[in-house]
Amino acid sequence: MELISVSIDEIKSLLIVSNEDLEASKTLLGIGQYRNSIVMSYYSMYSIARALLLLKGSEPSTHSGLISEFGRLYVLGEGFDKKLASNFSNARVSRENASYVSHDTFNTFDEKSAKKNINLAEDFIQESKKFLPKDIEII
Repeated sequence: MELISVSIDEIKSLLIVSNEDLEASKTLLGIGQYRNSIVMSYYSMYSIARALLLLKGSEPSTHSGLISEFGRLYVLGEGFDKKLASNFSNARVSRENASYVSHDTFNTFDEKSAKKNINLAEDFIQESKKFLPKDIEII
């Protein structure tokens, strides 16, 4: 994987996106759009994970690559909570099921699962903030 250079503004932009996606997820939950809430809670996790990887000079091109690289650099390399990282991977599966809905999965998107995904995202984001440089303003 090629290392890249990154600006602090790029990192801050991803943190803003992460926060906005989490807020959108909560709004969607509130109006009963559970499937879309699940999608946005995943993307809130994805954006902050992407920001952390950019800090290490890594920019994977796929969702699975990002999760794998996150595990390598932050779970194994920095001590990021393994359970929370596993929840991130599980949230990806939920996001895929919600994005590419089929007849078999359509009725699995309910308030309980949307709330669970929001809680997972909040925990993941909170843990992620521990790995941000102190000079980056946390939203």
